Amino acid sequence: MMDSQRLLEQVESTATVLQVIRRSDGYLHVSIGSQDLLSCLIRARTETGFLVLQLISVVDRIEDGKFQLTYILENPDDSSILILSALFPREGCTVPTLSEIWPAAETFERELHEMYGIDFPGNDRQDEEFILEGWKDKPPMRRDFDTLEYSIRMFGERWPRNHHDPRQFIGERVGEWETPMSGEEGS
Repeated sequence: MMDSQRLLEQVESTATVLQVIRRSDGYLHVSIGSQDLLSCLIRARTETGFLVLQLISVVDRIEDGKFQLTYILENPDDSSILILSALFPREGCTVPTLSEIWPAAETFERELHEMYGIDFPGNDRQDEEFILEGWKDKPPMRRDFDTLEYSIRMFGERWPRNHHDPRQFIGERVGEWETPMSGEEGS
């Protein structure tokens, strides 16, 4: 397993590390500047053996006007994990595609484009429908997307619901509820 100190030094030779989030043997998670992300990811693959892109995820940091993109990489030779996070401007967010470096990135980027509206120039398939067929509204995973307003606009008001205690409800429908409550004798 790769020593986290050696891995950190390799990352620092390519990028400005803003914060070491977590590190242990064979595991390093760092925050780097967005301007360094692409070169650091390419170097991790070509020089350090991180051949597997496990995931690209996004956190919508709406209060800061940023998206945090996180890339999880694995070195299959020793199972080391490298996680790189970077902040990008939320409005008009554009991030270079990695689809030519890691083919799996194409799918992750399509999903993030559809769900958050992040543009990945160079990903030829990002505008194809992925999950939300026919979606014409604001990307639904953005924190400023109003799910209640959308639901009412699309489906109308919901019928009022009555709450029932499950034990009483089942007891009335099928007879006595004989399952003991937790903490009671026999449970």
